[in-house]
Amino acid sequence: MIKQTFWLWLMVITLSFPCHARWDYQDDTLPTASEDALSLQQEITTLPKALFMTPSDINKVRRLLSYTLDQQDRSIIEFNEALAVYKDEPNDDHWFDVQSDYLTLNSLSLSKQSLLELASEKTFAQLTGFGPDGVTQFKQEWRITQLNAEYFLFFQLRSLKTLIKEIFISPVPVIWVGVQVFIIYSLLMWWLANQRRLFEQFKAHVSTSMNKPPIWVRLIWYIGRASNAIAWLMAITVSLRVLSSIEALSQLYYIELFTWWILGGSIAISFILEFVQRNSLATNKTVAALRLSTVRRYVWSFIVVGLVLQIASQTLGKGTIYYWITSVFSFWFALITLSVIIMWKQVVFESLDKISEKPIIVVWAAAKKDVFIIGWIATAIATLWIALHHLKNRLIGLLSRYTMFNQALTYLFKIEVAKQTSNSADENLVRIKGDAAFEYILPGDDSSPLVDFAKQEIQQLSKYLLTNSPAICIVTGERGIGATRLLTQILSKVKNAEPIYINCPNSGYNDLLIHLAVSLGLEEETSEVKILSHLRKSDTHYLIAIDNCQRMVKPKVGGLNDLIRFTNLLRRSKKSHRAVFSIEKASWRFIDRARGERLLFDWVAFLPRWNEEQMSALLDSRINPNISHSVSFEGLVVPKQWDNDSESEEDRAKQGFYRILWHYSDGNPTVALRFFRFSLNRNKETEQVAVRLFHAPESEELDKMPKPMLAILRSIVQLESASPEDVSDCTQLTISEVIGSLRYFQSRGYIEWREDKARISDHWFRHITNVLDRQHLLVK
Repeated sequence: MIKQTFWLWLMVITLSFPCHARWDYQDDTLPTASEDALSLQQEITTLPKALFMTPSDINKVRRLLSYTLDQQDRSIIEFNEALAVYKDEPNDDHWFDVQSDYLTLNSLSLSKQSLLELASEKTFAQLTGFGPDGVTQFKQEWRITQLNAEYFLFFQLRSLKTLIKEIFISPVPVIWVGVQVFIIYSLLMWWLANQRRLFEQFKAHVSTSMNKPPIWVRLIWYIGRASNAIAWLMAITVSLRVLSSIEALSQLYYIELFTWWILGGSIAISFILEFVQRNSLATNKTVAALRLSTVRRYVWSFIVVGLVLQIASQTLGKGTIYYWITSVFSFWFALITLSVIIMWKQVVFESLDKISEKPIIVVWAAAKKDVFIIGWIATAIATLWIALHHLKNRLIGLLSRYTMFNQALTYLFKIEVAKQTSNSADENLVRIKGDAAFEYILPGDDSSPLVDFAKQEIQQLSKYLLTNSPAICIVTGERGIGATRLLTQILSKVKNAEPIYINCPNSGYNDLLIHLAVSLGLEEETSEVKILSHLRKSDTHYLIAIDNCQRMVKPKVGGLNDLIRFTNLLRRSKKSHRAVFSIEKASWRFIDRARGERLLFDWVAFLPRWNEEQMSALLDSRINPNISHSVSFEGLVVPKQWDNDSESEEDRAKQGFYRILWHYSDGNPTVALRFFRFSLNRNKETEQVAVRLFHAPESEELDKMPKPMLAILRSIVQLESASPEDVSDCTQLTISEVIGSLRYFQSRGYIEWREDKARISDHWFRHITNVLDRQHLLVK
């Protein structure tokens, strides 16, 4: 047993050092393989590829393979005899014979590998299998390995003697190499001692300078997880390259084979485990531990397999030992897989129970999970299916980040819901109308829960508005997008100024001055000059938020005069007063085109549309739970969603309904809440409030409407609320044409009247803006 272990270690060491010796002979003769081996190798190169071989070529391969095996047997005897002679009398002539025999055996091994690749399946199975021929070939290759190990010992002794001789002649090269290696490892020690501090400083600098680090920064953090192994790998590689520059130590270069497999495998393990751990944060500790254990088993097995197979292929070639090792490791991976299946069995079937819809084969697997042996197969089927299932959901989730894909998915889903809902209408349900709907879906106020919306926009505005420098900023977005709530959030954060909130009156500039004067503690009749004087002399700094400033803008020539006057008033105050205006996006487009590069403001923040998660959080927060019959989604028919595996049918229906609201509202929370309330129905028998799919307004008349009438609608959208005179000024239409069109719109519910001014109704707002957008009259 000790002898076999000794030879095994010699084989591993031998295989890791392919020998490129330095020859010291008086003449120019170098050892080479025998002529028979070289001619055999040359003849193999003339054979065609396996795909194009004829029957005569196959017979020729069989004959050459038989000849190669016979030549290997003779060369093994000659190599053994040459080593014995050299051992008794170690001189250069005998070493020349040893090297020639070594090269001959190496050439024959490569020829055997090439012929096995061209041989028929039957011949290949005979020579590489576990039958009598395979065992014979294994013994032959094992004997070659032993002889190579003995040859390696003699080779190393000669190399050491040569190195000692060169040192006594001139030690300078060795000293210089030693200095380089010392510098390399000194740098390594410094890096190992300071790497953590450097990575922490880099991470702190990045976190303070940017909100969302780019991918190359996150890649550096990722590399930091395996920085020790990377540093050692680089140091050992460079030092081996330096040492191999000494001719007597040239073989040390091949230690990189071990270094790269072991340390490289360690680096790969670190990266994979870090990736798995980051993706396991949302799961429980048991599942995370199972994932890490599974990764370790497979990755370390791959590293060992790769190292052993590469050593075998580089020395003996891909012969019988190589394919035996492959078979052994295939069996090993089968055992690893079986152990992983058993390890994951409980977790897999617990996860499977939470999924309502499963194929028949998975249902069968769940029923047979405790049957002996069959249970292993059942667990493998369930594991494979649930892995593909989660992979599909993860892929859909990633694609859902792209608006186009998500909108298309939601549109198809909406069509299916509408079809199923129309087929299953309940006559006992009656829609809840008017103010009663607000009892179930609460209106927003200052105490309503905040949704994480426009975080980056708030941070950017804070840089201007929460400092002591004067600034005038704009917040613009679609009607109902949440600009008012954003202004109140900013006002609540200010510490170095007195916050003032003013909702711009419909009448415009003059009434706005009255509101401003009252907010500053002045009389209502205070003139513009006195307001300006007060702002200049005041020791108090003000942060003034003016909401709905589109009421000072009219889309006509001279329509920006009031906005410019008010902006100049604030700019002339010559104090650290700051102001922020909210303007609807439709009016801002007119301001932007009218002013061009001569903008009036320090910063313009464009509010984004709400995403699906934000919309779901808002709708959940507005459901009134403190009412006798709370809103229920039970009975809402919702088809299967690819990226939604809710635990109950009601949860799945709720998320599907929220998705439809988000899609229809195009990310507008006010529109979504409007149609959420429009979807409430009361059961006449049980008084239970149920949600059913709303019927979105549709009208072909809008698409076919004449351009002048669409221009009137656009003006109302831009003005928010407009009198007939305002619309006439903006559209250049006669007052009679405007009044006639407004009556037409009112009869169909497109507009509603407030204080003798027309306003687009909440019910038709999204449909009208979509039509105007398609007609290129408005940019949503």
